[in-house]
Amino acid sequence: MRLETLTLSLVRRYAVVLAALSPLLLASATQAADIPASPVNLTWNPNPETDIAGYKVHFGTSSGNYTQVIDVPGQNHAELPQLILGNTYYLAVSAYNTAGQEGPRSAELRLSAAPPSPTEGTSFSMGSTPGNGKLSWKHPRTAALSSGPAEGFAVYGSEDLVTWTVVKNVGADEAIRSDSQYLYFEWPYTATKSKMFFKVGAGNAFGETK
Repeated sequence: MRLETLTLSLVRRYAVVLAALSPLLLASATQAADIPASPVNLTWNPNPETDIAGYKVHFGTSSGNYTQVIDVPGQNHAELPQLILGNTYYLAVSAYNTAGQEGPRSAELRLSAAPPSPTEGTSFSMGSTPGNGKLSWKHPRTAALSSGPAEGFAVYGSEDLVTWTVVKNVGADEAIRSDSQYLYFEWPYTATKSKMFFKVGAGNAFGETK
């Protein structure tokens, strides 16, 4: 049995997705201010076996030391205990069957309850066709210790540098290329206004950095 994807999400524009292969029952696969974060849900792909009775989410604030266990009978999602912004958490998931047998825990996932680092190198270049251009930016491949991973980016547009609205959402998996340090993104733009300004925000389940 295996869990293939663990997803952390909440009701916002972004979600944090952490992928791992998890060894489960009988088979294997592979400080900050005390400010509460919004509720966060963990979701995983259900096991295909017909005798799965539920799952256990093992949760704590130090690696390998899970001080809380959430029993999740009959479903493949659970709300995590209250997180504190700026803290780091560790979690793993195991499955159990109708006979009460519990499989080994999944690979440990490390979660920084913090917004991502800001985007870098944002620029706009005009194309060969009048009115056409592209907005470009890059973002670190690896989250800093003080920040979480970016799940998506919001492109904001303004005509007056006062009122900003989201004109495009770009997923973190939509990079046009990457190197050892950065993911690179582009958004093609066709002008419909005489003047526009842009900025890009990086976001995840814990907030947005502009």
